[in-house]
Amino acid sequence: PYVSGRFYASQHARAVGGAVAMTANRLYCVPYVLARPGLFSAMAVGVTTGAAGVLRMALAADNGTSRPGAVIEEPVADADTTAAGSALCPFAQPRWISAGVWWLLLCFSGVPSVRGTSTQAFSGGNPLLLGSAAADGGAGGGTTGSENGFFAPLAHQAGVPIMPNPPSGLSYLGNAAAPLPTLRAA
Repeated sequence: PYVSGRFYASQHARAVGGAVAMTANRLYCVPYVLARPGLFSAMAVGVTTGAAGVLRMALAADNGTSRPGAVIEEPVADADTTAAGSALCPFAQPRWISAGVWWLLLCFSGVPSVRGTSTQAFSGGNPLLLGSAAADGGAGGGTTGSENGFFAPLAHQAGVPIMPNPPSGLSYLGNAAAPLPTLRAA
């Protein structure tokens, strides 16, 4: 079982540590593979180098075509990114999340560096995101698909839901390191 209070990254993500620079006012859509169901209370990202600003996160379902679909949870409490540590966005109440592919959405108002994933985030060349013209190849040496997710411009707005539902206007993140979001077990 998941241990209450611990943070869990995607089952297929490979962390590369800190110093992945974020861009302000950009929606990052990062795939999250949950191998078994569990009760979770928050989303978070590890800030390695703080910068003035805040982070808004949301949880979205997969739309069935390996893209983010309906937003399931968007806490309106923003996480401070001024100092290093966990930037935490708590759920209104703990939520049961079933096994499968989910999407964690992130929007920074500032430019911190965060713990991130490699440019080949998923082991074995997982064909989670097929169709990218910016194919990163994956660890298995494939030639199609970007395994890092998507991005789109998105102006951060304090205190109101801002995540497009479902996210639209997405571009493949391509050969760029992505933030490594986590879920906290309830």
